Amino acid sequence: MSSKVLSGRRQVYPTKSLPVTVPGYQLTFDMVGIPYFEPGFGTIMPVSDSEGCDKAASEQSKLVAERMCDCQAGSPLHCIAHLITRKELQHIINTEGGNGNPDFGYQLIEVECNTYDGQTITGVTLIDTHIVTRGYHPSPRYLKIIMDGAEEHKLDSEYIERLKLIKPYVASTIGQKIAKGVLVTTVFPFVIPVIISALSAQILKTKPSRAISLYFEGIKRLLWTMHDWVLRPVFGKGC
Repeated sequence: MSSKVLSGRRQVYPTKSLPVTVPGYQLTFDMVGIPYFEPGFGTIMPVSDSEGCDKAASEQSKLVAERMCDCQAGSPLHCIAHLITRKELQHIINTEGGNGNPDFGYQLIEVECNTYDGQTITGVTLIDTHIVTRGYHPSPRYLKIIMDGAEEHKLDSEYIERLKLIKPYVASTIGQKIAKGVLVTTVFPFVIPVIISALSAQILKTKPSRAISLYFEGIKRLLWTMHDWVLRPVFGKGC
């Protein structure tokens, strides 16, 4: 995540930031979002569990041969370890998917990280513990936030090239654009309370109520049911 978003928008101010690798994990976008708009959000997954994509085969590029597919970046995971306060960490948890509820959304786990200068440190990160491999893609907006952060903090150049190979989801066909319109007119009015709650939590640095979190989980399930059984067969996939 770029400092423009982390500090400017999220109001989290790290006192130290280090590029690190996390062995045994890779970045995926299988945290469920909203079809046709923000299909998948970032999470990390143990490499042994990432079976949804076969390794690409290419004699022309070792980089392409090593990457899992166009929605994963391969292992080891490269990312940024930020030194922040407990209060800032709790603010991040409260304003990410699930809002810190233990039954769904992101959960906090410890991971072992290796800094680029050879040190081993213990970090914490958010992961969807109920995740399954879906092969979802990020939106161009979401992927840009990740790319900006990777370049700003000078992640390994080869890993940045892997990130560039991730294909963002764009509703490009007429059918997919119609499906977006259907969601906007039929379901999105019900998302307005969630948006208001999220903005309030961001500004006031409070935790949205469990009722709002459960409500949004229900809305997402409705959206993906519509996508899988109605919109995708008729208009094309939204992920």
